[in-house]
Amino acid sequence: MSDDALFPGLDDWDPNPLRKCLRKGGFHRSALEALGMPERWLRSDIARAALLGRVPPGSPLEVLLRLFTLGDAIDGACALRVLGDASHGLLALGFLAVGGGTVRSIYQLTPMGDGWIACDFRERQRRDAADYVMGLGPSSILLASLTPLHKRGRALELASGIGWLSGQLAQGGMAVVATDLNARALSLGRFTARLAGTVGIEFRHGDGFACVSGERFDLIVANPPYVQSPGGAMLYKEAPVGDPICARLLRDLPEHLAPGGIAVVLLNWSHQTDDDWSDGPLAWIPATGTRRWLFRSDCSAPADYAWKWIAGDLRFAAEAAAVAEMHRWLAHYQSCGVTRVSGGFVIVQQCAPGDEWTRRESRAAEHITAAAGGEVLRVLQNQTWLATAPDLLETRFDVPEGVRAEASLVLGDNGWAQETIRLTSPARLSYDGQIDANILRLLAVTREGKAPSALVAEISSSPGFSAVPDLPQRITALVHELVHHGMLVPAT
Repeated sequence: MSDDALFPGLDDWDPNPLRKCLRKGGFHRSALEALGMPERWLRSDIARAALLGRVPPGSPLEVLLRLFTLGDAIDGACALRVLGDASHGLLALGFLAVGGGTVRSIYQLTPMGDGWIACDFRERQRRDAADYVMGLGPSSILLASLTPLHKRGRALELASGIGWLSGQLAQGGMAVVATDLNARALSLGRFTARLAGTVGIEFRHGDGFACVSGERFDLIVANPPYVQSPGGAMLYKEAPVGDPICARLLRDLPEHLAPGGIAVVLLNWSHQTDDDWSDGPLAWIPATGTRRWLFRSDCSAPADYAWKWIAGDLRFAAEAAAVAEMHRWLAHYQSCGVTRVSGGFVIVQQCAPGDEWTRRESRAAEHITAAAGGEVLRVLQNQTWLATAPDLLETRFDVPEGVRAEASLVLGDNGWAQETIRLTSPARLSYDGQIDANILRLLAVTREGKAPSALVAEISSSPGFSAVPDLPQRITALVHELVHHGMLVPAT
């Protein structure tokens, strides 16, 4: 028997009847998308009418939406007719409750990918429940996008919540440990894994690295409660006052990475000027034996940052409550001398002493794709290779599939003229910026299997360029920039 706190007997629960019921009723991604309901709708505040107005009244899908998405109490006979054999197991687990002739779900069940995830209904947040368990938000999706897809080895997900990313890693073949301070989140994570049929995840209850003392991992991922607030009780979002959780995790992280191991951590942090944005996070990560890539994707004024978090919190839905909370946050920032709050992520790789490097980047990253983990690996490998001072002009390179260039044209008196060229890496993470035609030609030359020195010879033979004395140095600088951003990869 399972000793799970929320779901006693979970190990003996057969999830097959529920899976069959959800698929038969159309409560899965492909069927919902066919009705114009993308999966993100069921994870957001879409109005009831926008959901129910798309399905036939009284249909199995309407019942499932009302039960698992909206949290309605459903007529018992109607609910049991739709759920069929699945109802018995869910009632025994305590996932469903009965009373007054109705059935209601205690937890939200949401289609995600090829399966479903379990979390709390958002209304529970309004009750100021410290152990409120959220589903998947934008930060969870971002972390998954940035995570390199290892096929073997050990992985650790810190602050795992329901462990959705742990499930993806386990399904990819990794042995996964998922840890969280919120025991309720771990219980819902175990339920989600059981429903998906996912094995290979060990859920552990604890704070930070406390429950993996002495262990090392090939991959560590974390989406910790990083919100820069005056302190709060909501475990999923913010640490108690006086607990710099991001700093604490990053200081301890290297000693838990296996040789060559990689960590991806999302974080927010406070600072005082436009120039000191990287000081805090880089000071938290031991410089010896690590390669560090800090990426800042946004920076906010304290009032804007505070409102972003307060506005979406049901505890402060009333205007008076929101105003009081704003005052509390801004007083905290003023007392600490905070004038800016930044957000982004950090990549850390364990390395031998002497092989370290540090990279800082600050630009928007709202358009990166689900394949960004591959670019993370390319950047790590290329940055390390560049540190060996290779002969860039005589090296042959590969160009990753999916590199795109878009030209912007302007209409003038003499017709259309090219104004700018924008180059993007396949996942729009490692590069997204304006370039000139020389870089386009350099990519084409290397794609043909030639070394960059061929471009030097080509340009030198053109009228007007033969006398440029530093042409090799200029082309070398272009090659270095493209390798730095993972747009050229040394051929193997």
